[in-house]
Amino acid sequence: MKKIICIILLLSILITALASCKGVTVIEEISETETGTEQTTTGQESETETGTVEEINHRFDWQYDYDFNYELASVDGDYIFNNAMASGYYMILKRNVHTGECTTVCTDPFCQHNSAECPFYGTSDVFGIGNTMYGTKHDDAAMKNVLYSYNVDTGKTEIIYETKSVIYDLTQYKYYLYFRPTDKGNMRLDTRTGQIEQVKPQSGYQLSFIRFDMIIWCMEINKDTGEKVYTATDLLGEDPRPYDPQIYKGKLHKSFSTNGIYTTVLQLDKDGNTEKTLVEKGRFPMIFGDQMIYLGVFPDGEPHPRDPDDPDKGTTVTNGDVYSVSLDTGETKLLCHIEEAEPYFWGFSSSNTLMCGDWAAINTPSNYPSGTDKIGTQSDMILVNVKTGEYHISRFIE
Repeated sequence: MKKIICIILLLSILITALASCKGVTVIEEISETETGTEQTTTGQESETETGTVEEINHRFDWQYDYDFNYELASVDGDYIFNNAMASGYYMILKRNVHTGECTTVCTDPFCQHNSAECPFYGTSDVFGIGNTMYGTKHDDAAMKNVLYSYNVDTGKTEIIYETKSVIYDLTQYKYYLYFRPTDKGNMRLDTRTGQIEQVKPQSGYQLSFIRFDMIIWCMEINKDTGEKVYTATDLLGEDPRPYDPQIYKGKLHKSFSTNGIYTTVLQLDKDGNTEKTLVEKGRFPMIFGDQMIYLGVFPDGEPHPRDPDDPDKGTTVTNGDVYSVSLDTGETKLLCHIEEAEPYFWGFSSSNTLMCGDWAAINTPSNYPSGTDKIGTQSDMILVNVKTGEYHISRFIE
């Protein structure tokens, strides 16, 4: 009987000791979320038998050490494709990145490109991968929406996917083309093999962009403030993790605007201490591989060359300079100066749409009167090699 009592006492002591250990254990709470299983911390104090332990938010720590792929997202080819206003209506254009020449994708010299007689009429969401163009359109005869391809070199058109639902959200990443039929969810086409795979959905999230070999999904959680929550997955929607789009190259980057015009980009360490200023004053900074490209602005107080009597005009436009800054070293160099476009042009596309190999297109507004020798119609673009600085003015000429 005495032995039994001793055993009970020992078990009681052991259970008490194990329970008291909770107060000194570092807790990493694992919770099921809408995007799958992910590691989260609440940042709140939890009551224990020996006091309180404040949990630390390390949700994004994995990004500082993760081996991201910083290759450019585009594939080598000869053309950038886009749907643009020209001759008073929209048509599908192709731009030779080596020369800047801009022509219609349709090769029929007698086609007006403004009716169903044109095989590309009604096409939207145009992307190029290599020398093949991909687009969506409605097939009136079949009463279906189709995703199709057109090879510029061979002149061959092929139906890739067809459905009675609507096809949304075309996104290109390297040799992959992502699209979303409303009845199926996100899908991925491997343009090398023709294989189509289902992408695992992230409940409550929409595919926002793809970079560094990851899909970035976004959920806007506050309509008033615009606050957004991001989740990163692999290229098929697996392995979801909380994601901060400002952490890359092992550093935190903060961008802020001055007077709603200039952009400053700081590079910080993991603790939030500023290490470098990547962009002092620029416009439309964009990441291309392992560098950031941005557009230069006029110095404060310098009048606009076309409006010298308006001292504020010079602060609202770019000055024709295109800069490149290394994300590794912070070294900045003048990539090129675009004299012909000075000072009216917009920024680079925020997606992988207008890219081909090392070439990227700058959109331009319609600020120049028709008949001038300056660019400015909706069909005009500037093609810039983001590695060498070579550029072309690409203008559609009827």
